[in-house]
Amino acid sequence: MLFEKFINYALFRTVPSKKGFVLTESGEDGIKKQSTENDMISADIDTNFKYVKERFNYPVNNDIVIRKIELKQEKRAFVVFIDGMVDTEFVNDNIIQSLQTMPYVTFSKLKSGEDVIGEKFISHSQLNVVTKMDDVMTEVNFGSCALFVDGVAKAFVMDVRSWDHRSIEKSENEKSIYGPQEAFGEMLRANTVLVRKIIKDEHLIAEGVTIGEKSKTRGVLLYISDIANPKLVDEARKRIDGIKMDYVISIEEVALMIEENTFTATNHFLHTERPDRVARALTQGRVALLLNGSPQALIMPTNIFELTHAVSDDYLRVPYANMARLVRGAALMLSMLLPALYLAITLFHQEVIPTYLLYSISAARESVPFPSVLELLLMDFSFEMIREAGIRMPGQIGSTLGIVGGLILGQAAVSAKIVSPIMIIVIAITGIGSFATSDYSLSWSFRILKLIFIVFAASTGFYGIAIGLFIYALSLGAQKSFGVPFLSPPFRVRSKSSSTLLFVNPIWRREKRPGFLHAQQKTSEPNISRQWTEEQ
Repeated sequence: MLFEKFINYALFRTVPSKKGFVLTESGEDGIKKQSTENDMISADIDTNFKYVKERFNYPVNNDIVIRKIELKQEKRAFVVFIDGMVDTEFVNDNIIQSLQTMPYVTFSKLKSGEDVIGEKFISHSQLNVVTKMDDVMTEVNFGSCALFVDGVAKAFVMDVRSWDHRSIEKSENEKSIYGPQEAFGEMLRANTVLVRKIIKDEHLIAEGVTIGEKSKTRGVLLYISDIANPKLVDEARKRIDGIKMDYVISIEEVALMIEENTFTATNHFLHTERPDRVARALTQGRVALLLNGSPQALIMPTNIFELTHAVSDDYLRVPYANMARLVRGAALMLSMLLPALYLAITLFHQEVIPTYLLYSISAARESVPFPSVLELLLMDFSFEMIREAGIRMPGQIGSTLGIVGGLILGQAAVSAKIVSPIMIIVIAITGIGSFATSDYSLSWSFRILKLIFIVFAASTGFYGIAIGLFIYALSLGAQKSFGVPFLSPPFRVRSKSSSTLLFVNPIWRREKRPGFLHAQQKTSEPNISRQWTEEQ
């Protein structure tokens, strides 16, 4: 203690206080809070006013607005809403002003008080009448306005939400030259509208869900009722309703809670920010989840092959799309296996290398002090650091950091004879291959698998790589996404489905929906969809 005081006084010229703040237990652990689930709205306006003030901690919560209203014949009412989440001009003109001009009404002479108020004196299209206080609190927290009237044992909840949000922009993570350019935002209703603009069908269901005991994050489960398999919809609903946690902020957290295998390298969902991709998945018989505050949708189920498909494949002509898929497939294999193949060849199988190339590799590695495995891991780790730093930095600085950092680091490492030039080429091709992956989560999967295959190759060469591929194939074969095998569909050369393993089918030959989805309607177009080709 004397040394601490001396340091504080010598460096900062301050004398430590005798008694500082120490955070301790609050003493409230284990205290069971009283449930408010069954609290009903009273006909007494004062009782309701007191209850609402206590639940919202008013006036400590300074963004909570409780406005009292004097009606005719000394009738009283009040509205409650959260400042910044509602359209205050609408509340003033269509709710408060309408109630203040309402004439005296003897409720006993008419149907009931709530009918009179709701049908005659509130100018709003979306009006719900609730009887429980918990329902009022939930709606107000989500941006609605609640109205309490003296003598009426019910509350009137009006959807007057109006908060700042991003406008509809282009997709940043799934760019495509062809097709729609709109992307999801953070507003739930705006996102559902983007999907309904594409699918104009009354069978498109947007089933509301609420996740999180405290956050009460709202979302919608999208499916087409006469196409999607009811068992798939029930399973998705069961898993979402089975999430019991206090706070859910993003849709990625929901995916982590409903996935079957947490520790597998490959993701079992398809994340997308494009409404057209969600619409296409729904018409195939899939289910999608949208969450308020998340600019992405969660599509389920999926398989390993669809994770490698890009959005632009559906809008390109068949030769172009197939060429793009071949390039992406080669890039995926290189990002996963190229470092392992290089190690296997240089350590165990030098005989497969042409003689002059072997001389070149040996001469380049002659002055390198590290073994090939350590050299490879050192450069791969450096590349991963540059990648992560580029993502975390602001836009222009991040791209500059990636280019300049890679060039300077690679050139300096070669000049200092820490690594060989051929190793720089291997790492660069591997990195480019990982960037060519259409799904970001799949690129993470292949980056992890790359390290595993490096270990196998460094131990037994090609034999180790073959064992690793065999184990990985067995692992994929054992995985399922919402009851669908992860290696579906089975390979068919002349498949009539839009979901194929490697190649794109012409749009006029996609007569069947994916068989592994077991949709209610098996066909999506007639046997001859280009009817102008029929002979007259």
